[in-house]
Amino acid sequence: MKKTLVLLLFLAMAASPLFAAEAFDNFKTVISAGGTAAQASLDNFTKDLGALLGGGTYHNGKSLGFPGFDIGIHVPMKKISDDNNIVKSADVDSVALPIVQVEIGLPANIDIIGRYSSILNSTLLGYGLRYGIFKPSIPGLPSVSVQGVMTNLDAAAGSNKFKASNTSVSAVLSFNHLPVITPYLGVGYDTTSVTPDSSISTMTGSASGTRVEAGLNLSIIPMTYIQLGAASAGGDINGTFGLGIEF
Repeated sequence: MKKTLVLLLFLAMAASPLFAAEAFDNFKTVISAGGTAAQASLDNFTKDLGALLGGGTYHNGKSLGFPGFDIGIHVPMKKISDDNNIVKSADVDSVALPIVQVEIGLPANIDIIGRYSSILNSTLLGYGLRYGIFKPSIPGLPSVSVQGVMTNLDAAAGSNKFKASNTSVSAVLSFNHLPVITPYLGVGYDTTSVTPDSSISTMTGSASGTRVEAGLNLSIIPMTYIQLGAASAGGDINGTFGLGIEF
């Protein structure tokens, strides 16, 4: 077990350069200019960042149950929107954000969720709760849960400093009686804010919108899974990939 956990953490850190500092390189330059154009740029940046921060928070509608445990790497991926000139001007067209997520099952169908990623000088921390509403004993019926997750990013890529916060509330269902494959579907609502460092601006970026994600888990090896999903967040199509262990 220890070797598996170490391997998951190593893979997450190895994947971190996919979302390296260059995506933020022009943040200060664009935002410090001020005015309505800078505010629009900040809001568009917030929209894309929120799609990433809120991604990968679920892959199953079933609560783990006590003493269940799930640890995995979940990697939301996104093509940068054309109106996100902060990232586009840095010649970055798409980004991926690897996140280590730990889920622990408690009594009463409650799971606690923790998230972590460290990218150069930027740190992501998240936490949340899941409640299992329905766990069927009859094949063909879905497991259903609701959850809320808050994810915070403290970015310090050189002089491009800001704090971002995403809150994602979702309802998720999955079909857990199929061999090898577990399909899932989630629908929720995200709100995101980005606050630049006071040395850059006093503006705050905001974005909100519906998130719909569908995908499947492949469990070829017992107690492991590979997750593949596609999501619509803020009107854009995004992808997510994950792998982990669950028991």
